[in-house]
Amino acid sequence: MSRYRLPSRRSLAAILAVASLPVAALAQDDHPHAGMLRYPDVSATHITFVYANDLWVVPREGGVARPVASPSGPEQNPRFSADGQTLAFVGNFDGDRDLYTIALDGDTPHRVTHHPANETFSDWTADGRLVFSSWLYPGSHAHGPGLYSVDAGGGMPDRLPVPYGGNGAVSADGVWLAYTPSIRENRTWKRYQGGLAQDVWLFNLETNASQRVTDYAGTDTSPMWHGEKLYYLSDNTESGRLNLFVHDPATGEKTQVTDYTDNDVKFPSIGPGTEGQGEVIFQLGTELMLLDLGSGETTAVDITVPGVRNALRPQIVDAAELIMDGGVSATGQRAVVEAR
Repeated sequence: MSRYRLPSRRSLAAILAVASLPVAALAQDDHPHAGMLRYPDVSATHITFVYANDLWVVPREGGVARPVASPSGPEQNPRFSADGQTLAFVGNFDGDRDLYTIALDGDTPHRVTHHPANETFSDWTADGRLVFSSWLYPGSHAHGPGLYSVDAGGGMPDRLPVPYGGNGAVSADGVWLAYTPSIRENRTWKRYQGGLAQDVWLFNLETNASQRVTDYAGTDTSPMWHGEKLYYLSDNTESGRLNLFVHDPATGEKTQVTDYTDNDVKFPSIGPGTEGQGEVIFQLGTELMLLDLGSGETTAVDITVPGVRNALRPQIVDAAELIMDGGVSATGQRAVVEAR
């Protein structure tokens, strides 16, 4: 049994206070890459995304972004309206995560939903409603959240006629709802093939007929409509990475669209494209990528986020309350600790 004991928490805190060193800053050039731009969407003229828990927009061609909204906590899933002039997103301005809309040029955010349950926003419909999933009525759908739509101006949500699900997208003609019965986009379960593995389903909102689109054992998710074609994410690839696929409901044919092997395609969203040909924007590592559905070409969008980034400055960190583990040398003269 060791004759030395681990120093007390107070002693370790004192050691850290004496030995604290500045945190190294990340190397920056004249036009630093912002990094970790998440939840993108694209209109005919602009791109929106979430960075550092704030909502930003930038011209579709890239450039210097500008902030749009900065409520407490993180924003998620911003989406442009059909005319590209309004953004809907999940935010927390009033102490709860709800759906909000805001004009592209800023102004006062409008709160759309008011239920204490959290909402996960999916998309706009062609007639200006917002599709989202939520546990609005606990116990009424024990296997998962329900799918709802609500007028962008507010009012009571309407339950969509499927038992439960998320990632809802309604076709432009209002006939087909594409969705996944389960939701796990923000879980870190790569190459998962368990009981919550997702599949894409179609539900006819006129006839109430349903159709299973995918039956792969892994992940099929994030359905998006462009005309009569259905795009979605799947890791049914040779590399096991999430990539974009397209499904033709008329023929049942499925085709892999992208073939990335180093990173997963994340958080895709579809836009009209510059000439109506359609394009998909998505996160790939630290980049935002635009896929032109007409030409099949993919390009990275060069975006600069302006302003002071305090987290990147050299700084002293007090780790006294963050100690996780430690040990002492055989002489008792030195100690090593693990923190942060």
